[in-house]
Parts: sequence; C-alpha cells; structure tokens
Amino acid sequence: MALTVHLIILMHVCTLVVVRSDPLPKPNFSSILVFGDSSADSGNNNYIMGSLAKANHLPYGKDFPGHVPTGRFSNGKLVIDFLASILNIKDGVPPYLNPNLPNKELLTGVCFASGGSGFDDCAAASANAISMTKQIEYFKAYVAKLNRITGENETKQILGDALVIIGAGSNDFLLKFYDRPHARVMFNINMYQDYLLDRLQILIKVCQSYSLKLHYALF
Repeated sequence: MALTVHLIILMHVCTLVVVRSDPLPKPNFSSILVFGDSSADSGNNNYIMGSLAKANHLPYGKDFPGHVPTGRFSNGKLVIDFLASILNIKDGVPPYLNPNLPNKELLTGVCFASGGSGFDDCAAASANAISMTKQIEYFKAYVAKLNRITGENETKQILGDALVIIGAGSNDFLLKFYDRPHARVMFNINMYQDYLLDRLQILIKVCQSYSLKLHYALF
C-alpha cells in the first residue's frame, strides 16, 4: 500500500491556532522527531566540541522557563516546542545528544537538528555542525534505542504515529552557495536547488524505510 504524505504548512497551523475560536480536531501524534538547522536545534550544539554555533549563553533563553540558555537559538521556546505542546506530545523537544535523557523523553521524540547544518553536508562542515547525513545516523541509533527500551512492535507503532519536522536550507545558501565562489562554478542557482531537493529526498526515503507515515511539517 502506498504511503500518503501529509504536508503540514507550519505558518498555517500556527495561524489557525491563534485565530480560530472553535476547537480544532488535533492529530494524535505519539512523538515528534526533528531534523534541521538552528531554527530547530534545541541544544545539540552544546554537546559538540569545537562547534562555531552555540546558544549556551545569554541573551539566549532569557524568556525560556527558568530564564536560562538551553542551546536554543532563541530568547525562548522554538516553534518545534510550541508545536509539541499544542499537539499534547510534550512541553518541549529535547536534544538527542543530551546524555541524560530519560526513557520517557526518548519515547515521545527528540531533536537531531544542529545550528549551522543544512541539506548540503559541506555547509555543516564549515560550521562544525551535525550534517544531515550524521543526523540520519543519529536517527537510526535512536530507533535502535527504542527497540531496546520497548521492543520492535511498539517502536514501529511510535514511529508510525510520529510527527516529523524538517527545518533547513538557509545555511546551504549562506555558508556554501554564496560564501564559496567555487560552488557557483559547480552549480547555477537552479542546479543547486535541485541538488538540495535530492538531499531532502534522501532523508524522506530513510524515514519511509522505517515505516514512518510521513506526517511532515516543513519550514
């Protein structure tokens, strides 16, 4: 049976939540899985030695609960945190690289995103961020952890009911296409856009291979 891809346009979701007074039916997601760059990084870069992009200092986090920097590139919560809360999954999405995550947090989803990353691994390398290829490796390791915690059948159920969020792309242009002259020799703008879409397709196919139903929010 062919899998159905549901694209949730994030701006429309947030707008509907704000302007509608009548209750909207909410999708029943069991967990949330996040890939991307600083727009979605909830603190993974804190655990990367030599990362050029860290948000572990003020004014980051000054409006976050507790008024402390968490590694989020924001004064408060990220969009992924608000989505997780609105959808009754959890109050915030923790970084996968946090070594002290309890099983409950793993079961309800984690963030693999990294500030400075992108679909093009060269962009991530220039910022010493977690490349999309490495984020995929972490996702596979995460699935293995779920299997150990709850068994293969329950893991399939969790992944099948997961919301997958992908937020990346700007660093590919800022750190690669426009910042490196040789990139514009190799690609014109249309060719580079197609290349990034091919890289996105790789990520989507990996998700499909793990039986995710592919409910996506792209931003």
